[in-house]
Amino acid sequence: MLSTAEKTSILRRVSIFSSAPEEVLDKVAQLLQPVMVRAGETIFNKGDPGDCMYIIVEGRVRVHDRARTLNYLATRDAFGEMAVLDAQPRSASVTAVKDTHLLRLDQATFEALADNYIEVAHGVIRVLRQYLRARLRDMAEDFEYIQQMERLTAAAAALEAGVYEAGSLEEVTRRTDALGQLARVFERMATEVVAREQHLRQQVQELRIEIDAAKKLRQVAEITDTEYFRELQRKVKQLRGGSRMPAPSEEAEGQ
Repeated sequence: MLSTAEKTSILRRVSIFSSAPEEVLDKVAQLLQPVMVRAGETIFNKGDPGDCMYIIVEGRVRVHDRARTLNYLATRDAFGEMAVLDAQPRSASVTAVKDTHLLRLDQATFEALADNYIEVAHGVIRVLRQYLRARLRDMAEDFEYIQQMERLTAAAAALEAGVYEAGSLEEVTRRTDALGQLARVFERMATEVVAREQHLRQQVQELRIEIDAAKKLRQVAEITDTEYFRELQRKVKQLRGGSRMPAPSEEAEGQ
């Protein structure tokens, strides 16, 4: 069983009560309810009514959304503060990782304290300010994540359309999370695809040149293989040899 002095010492570590005077902490300490939780036991589930907050005296808990772990909390950490400020459903589940000793403060008790002690109200404002800053930071990070995911999607579309630009994902590839890893793999594959396409285009161009040359040779062969062309060749030889071509009247007399 913890003494009032020990509970007071623990309360000093909680943001809501960190600036409260000694007499307020003593009052709060007397209202805390001890709770023992076994390892593997769920303290509350996501969606449960938020009607109290907890402070860890000793032990360790996991904050999670189903199988996804959001955080781990240990000795002197507090959780569920928002529940005593605004009775909304729990936003995540909390499960004990090992046997854990908690101190519980109910919402109704806390509201009475906030009404009677201005220091507690100031603590509420401080926690809300910290929560708002955290949410704004999360929103900014989420917005950046969405933007960079859209860049990756656009790069995939550009690659498919044959207009991908190398280096367009440089900022995304610097991330250290799964999105950054995906971007690095995509960039490497895209570089290989572009190189193959360039090589293929070069081969096609060279083949077209060969086809055009063969086509020209065939056209020349078709012309030179005619009787008309052979007759022209005979006349050219006669001209080059100095022979006079017979006039039409001479051809007639010879006949």
